[in-house]
Amino acid sequence: MQQNARMVSIPVSSAAVEPIRLPARPRLRPDLRHGLEVALRAGLGTLAIAGVASVVMPSATTVAAIVAAVTAIVFELSRVRVTIDRRLDELEADIAQTQPLIELGARLAPRRPLPPLRGYAIAPDFALLLTELVADERPRLVVETGSGASTLVIAYALEQLGGGHVIALEHDPAYARETRAEIARHGLTAYASVIDAPLEPIELGGKTYRWYSQQALDRIDGNIDLVVDDGPPRHAGTMLRYASLPVFAKRLSARGLFVLDVVGEEERTILERWRSELPMFDQQHLATKKGNVLIRRR
Repeated sequence: MQQNARMVSIPVSSAAVEPIRLPARPRLRPDLRHGLEVALRAGLGTLAIAGVASVVMPSATTVAAIVAAVTAIVFELSRVRVTIDRRLDELEADIAQTQPLIELGARLAPRRPLPPLRGYAIAPDFALLLTELVADERPRLVVETGSGASTLVIAYALEQLGGGHVIALEHDPAYARETRAEIARHGLTAYASVIDAPLEPIELGGKTYRWYSQQALDRIDGNIDLVVDDGPPRHAGTMLRYASLPVFAKRLSARGLFVLDVVGEEERTILERWRSELPMFDQQHLATKKGNVLIRRR
């Protein structure tokens, strides 16, 4: 969980400009480089085993060398197979995002192109889910941890409702400025805003965590109808997202919904702790690209 994708506005000139291209440094093709690595590893393995065999059992040197070479090649081919299968799964997952991306554009009809929904940004299927949740839950106050493309998606969905506001807590001042600029470019200042919220120590259950500034959170008035948890990012530290539900549980409205974006190994550990320590909340896991969980009171 990562930080939403950095948004950059690129001015477009009416005059075509031919960029200056420096000659590319010669590089081996990836498939050729991998082939050479396989051959090198197989060769070194064969030489090593043949050397040992020549000392221990000279008559079996040739057989041992052949067996070593075949074993090395079979092992490398199995690694290639695993890599190819993983890449195909990733490609299939990306292709599956085409339909929700098209539907998202048709539903929101944004006035400007949205930032790319890839990398650290929310996936298209989760963006579409957010629009559906806003339409169904009709929240008056939405709070998001992190900011970026998701902030714009939620704001557009609120605009279609004719009311409501999303407040994004952002620990990175640069991202906060970029998101504010994007909100203004899209004409969504009436529906979205960003609060600078640096990561600070917070005490929970006798343990100290780093989470968004409590002073920043105290600037938010009223009960929260929808929380979209997408931060802090993993590179900022471990188990930082644990504090989110315990903190927001006290601020959620009676019908409040908490949505967790991106479920990895660390998040699964956090979800287990929440299930044990906050049994009044029910968790609904969704089969989305990055994994999402809907959490609400039983």
